[in-house]
Amino acid sequence: MAMTLTLGFVGSIRHFLVSTARWAWGLPEPAATQPLVIEFLPRTYSADSACGKKRWIKLILRSSRSQWHLKFTFSGTAVQDGTRPIMAKGMKRRNDLRDLCRCIDFRRIPLLDDTVTEVILSLDPSPESVKLPYTTQPSADSEYASVISDLWVRTLEDPLRIRFPVHDSSNGIPARRLSEIREKEELNGDSVYKVLLQGDETPYVYKEVERAHYVPRDTEVLEQELRNLDMFRGTTVGIVQLIAAVVSQNPYQTTQPGKECDPIVLRGFLLEHHPNGTLESALESPTPEASERWRVWALQIASALAEMHHRGLAHMDLKPSNVVLSGESDAVLIDISGIGGVTRQWLCPEMLESKKDPLSWSIAAQQQNDIWALGQIMLAMADACRADEQKQLLRSVALAITRSCPRIPLSKVIAALSGRPSPMV
Repeated sequence: MAMTLTLGFVGSIRHFLVSTARWAWGLPEPAATQPLVIEFLPRTYSADSACGKKRWIKLILRSSRSQWHLKFTFSGTAVQDGTRPIMAKGMKRRNDLRDLCRCIDFRRIPLLDDTVTEVILSLDPSPESVKLPYTTQPSADSEYASVISDLWVRTLEDPLRIRFPVHDSSNGIPARRLSEIREKEELNGDSVYKVLLQGDETPYVYKEVERAHYVPRDTEVLEQELRNLDMFRGTTVGIVQLIAAVVSQNPYQTTQPGKECDPIVLRGFLLEHHPNGTLESALESPTPEASERWRVWALQIASALAEMHHRGLAHMDLKPSNVVLSGESDAVLIDISGIGGVTRQWLCPEMLESKKDPLSWSIAAQQQNDIWALGQIMLAMADACRADEQKQLLRSVALAITRSCPRIPLSKVIAALSGRPSPMV
């Protein structure tokens, strides 16, 4: 349970306790007595439409001892003279929004500690909003110049922030500090990296929470994958091995530097690195060496899948790009969260024809989908295979397990691929 706590709840409690203590001891809020510096985070300006009726930018507000992470949002269409809407170009809208930020008296706006505060400005008041406090006027040509005195502001915890769950150190998973990563090489453009650690020349794969097109559910998926990986730690069933969780202090920490009692958060995890690419690459460019391995790879994938199913799990995105090849030329399953998403090309017919979310089907139905996807992979292997006997075996087993439900059990698939008599009925 502790691993699934998000820092919004923790941050809100901490903010309340700290504010209460400051009030009880008669201490001023830090922002009230210290100069504030705004650091705009690069490439974070965005707008939700061509005319930018809602636009936002991310920034860090710093004092000498503290910092607050903000998402600064304007919602609505500003006007310059009270009647004519301004349809400024993107660059000017961004610069005007930055200029507006510099005008605001953030000392008088309640900001949340240890998380991301969304500061929302609008011309229309809501029950939670107050008049915007500001110290200076925007520049004369700003689209906010004539309306700043009419703006209302409210704050909330940013619901779209990157969520770093508190790390549960009691779960037995080894942990390495984020600061120990000394080299990063992006592998697939989706926040997965080949990395080296300080004092260690062994390459690992680092999969992190933070990603370019992050949505809050990504954190849930990564946590589930970590739990699933932990089930297979130390086994040899053809499922990628977990090396360690990667942790750090909360990157949204308000008081810097953090103290020993501050929560440690999950930033991602390290996996063993397999250097020979993916099964997808092997299928696209078959080699003579691969011709000797197609049946073995099919058997290894089926065996790993059977172990997942035995533990009550389903893969739900089984496809050649989610199988990597080790230095010993063994097939290894990756991306085993079971909830990270699906690829339509590798969905079974009954799920493709249904309007239901494939991830909402029962585990038994999801496991049937896995078996169908295995059959499709084996058909692709048969097409790439040069040895007639292997080709015939792969094709006959694949066609047998892609029939309608209920499909042939994986135990029979494994027996057939192992060379043991097993009727495909």
